[in-house]
Amino acid sequence: MDLFEINLTAVVQLLSFLFLLWMLNKLLYKPFFSMMDKRREKIESDLAEAEQLRKSADAMKKQAEEELKAARQKAEQVIAAAEREAEKIIEDAKQRAQKEAEKIIINAQSEIERQRQEAISQVQSIATELAISLAMKVLKDVVDEKAKREYLMKIIREYEK
Repeated sequence: MDLFEINLTAVVQLLSFLFLLWMLNKLLYKPFFSMMDKRREKIESDLAEAEQLRKSADAMKKQAEEELKAARQKAEQVIAAAEREAEKIIEDAKQRAQKEAEKIIINAQSEIERQRQEAISQVQSIATELAISLAMKVLKDVVDEKAKREYLMKIIREYEK
């Protein structure tokens, strides 16, 4: 029976060891593992939050890039519209200047033609007077007054035609 003798000291040591394990588990291991679980959960939560913030930052960056691209396109459109408007203004100014130049040329030509006609008229008048005067001197001695007048009137009518 020596093999199965129960040693009271061994039993007490076994019970003490089990009690110590239970106390360590209750006082040390559970709080330690609980703290480790909380820390792991906090780290996982922080990592998830960081990932969410990164995704949010990426989305904001993408949105900002799209807005910048849209703003650049809008600016290019505004610049193109301004260039078209400037070209239109320049073309309108050219057309107005061309019309004004044509108007000035037409007025100048009209004035030249008017002055030419006036000069022709004056020359004709002077020539007529000279012709009459010359004819009077020539015919003074030859023809009587009535015949002179009829002859001069005939010349004037022919000249006016």
